[in-house]
Amino acid sequence: MIRHSLAGAFLSLALFAVPALAQQALTPEHLKAAREVVISSGLSQSIESLYSEFVANVRESLATRPELKKDMEEVLTALKAEADLRRDEMIDSSSRIFASKMPEADLKEVMAFFSSPVGQRYNANRAQALEEVYTLLQPWTVATSNRLFDLFNAEMRKRGHRL
Repeated sequence: MIRHSLAGAFLSLALFAVPALAQQALTPEHLKAAREVVISSGLSQSIESLYSEFVANVRESLATRPELKKDMEEVLTALKAEADLRRDEMIDSSSRIFASKMPEADLKEVMAFFSSPVGQRYNANRAQALEEVYTLLQPWTVATSNRLFDLFNAEMRKRGHRL
């Protein structure tokens, strides 16, 4: 009963507070706090890894063409500035999204968590834990979806419907 009341309260808060927050002008301090959350939470690592993954893929795909190595490396080096610019754009966009969804004070608390020893341990283990979760998620999703459909189908048959 209390859980449902709390859920309702949070839903009400989300429905009314978030649109109001999104309509407010975001201050530089608010955006700074959001940016620090994007960075300290590890979200920016995913964004930053794009260029290194791109470089690795290009090198792998052209490994059998040694005559291209010098030019390839020069071009990859030249593209780094563009990749950095694009990375910064995405970090800025991500920061604006977080700032529009959360008050500055909350963002500072989140940042404090990720700056704490336990937050740093969380980040150190997050990628591996998520990898393991995703490994479980795919077969679970299929099995759960199939099970729910079978139950739905059986219940619809009881009610005289054939799907």
